[in-house]
Amino acid sequence: MEHYFQGDPSAPSEERVVRVQARGVTVELLTDRGVFSKAGLDEGTRRLIESVDLAGAASALDLGCGYGPVTAILARVYPGVQWWMIDVNRRAVELARRNTADLVPQPVVLQHDGIPPDFELRFDHVLLNPPIRAGKATVFRLYEEAHRALKPGGKLWVVIQKKHGAPSTEVKLRELFERVDVAHRKAGYFVFCAVRESP
Repeated sequence: MEHYFQGDPSAPSEERVVRVQARGVTVELLTDRGVFSKAGLDEGTRRLIESVDLAGAASALDLGCGYGPVTAILARVYPGVQWWMIDVNRRAVELARRNTADLVPQPVVLQHDGIPPDFELRFDHVLLNPPIRAGKATVFRLYEEAHRALKPGGKLWVVIQKKHGAPSTEVKLRELFERVDVAHRKAGYFVFCAVRESP
């Protein structure tokens, strides 16, 4: 199986449309071979979407956005939020751009293997379903980058299964953030909400 955490998938393109439902919203999205969860919304991402509370937010970063289901749904639940989307996968980034082209305000979509070190914007929220197969070092680096990219009072939302490292993720988040809450826990899935309280 091709590793989805890479810049340029080698699998020939074979676009398809999937219908995604969450938070009372239904959207049709383009997916393709070589991107994460091409057949539809994966269970972890669904639980993340269902758990987050972005009330009052002005900005949010969909980190590891894939083909864009998180932003496509939550931008409709929380209209007015300015979304940024980042993914390492060039094909996913292009799909995400097309799948959110009708949103207002228009999301900003970047290809990068995380948050660029010279990135100066700060966000109210960062949302992440971490790329487990990329390895713990990469996942923990993304947590560190998310901490750096949050405003004081900003929140990082992370979904992860217990068998994929939820306990070690909680330890790491508590090292980085002043407060870590469990927003959701069921059937082996955890959604953590980590709050950056200090400047």
